[in-house]
Amino acid sequence: MSSGRGWSLGAAVLALASLGLSWAGQVSGAAHPARAAIVVGLLLGWTGYRRRSGRLLAAAAGAGVVGVLSGGLDASPGRVALAGAVVCLVLGCRAAGVPLLPRRTVGPPVS
Repeated sequence: MSSGRGWSLGAAVLALASLGLSWAGQVSGAAHPARAAIVVGLLLGWTGYRRRSGRLLAAAAGAGVVGVLSGGLDASPGRVALAGAVVCLVLGCRAAGVPLLPRRTVGPPVS
């Protein structure tokens, strides 16, 4: 197993685990949008990984960040696991050589 696959597998396991962990300490009802963001992020990540699409993987990481930040910041187990999943996703993409952000070309400005 390559290091990129290992990080991606770790991201998927942590994201799935965060669905079942406690999201206590949040504003009432804030855990539901966070969990929806996790499911969307898992679907985008799986599709992006299969197609090797950096844009879909970046969208999956963005959905994870939205899930972490929805309802405020606290150290609930679900939020910490989701933050770990986002970090693993980014590290997996870097290890596999899949760019998450579009590359800028350096050159003279186009008039």
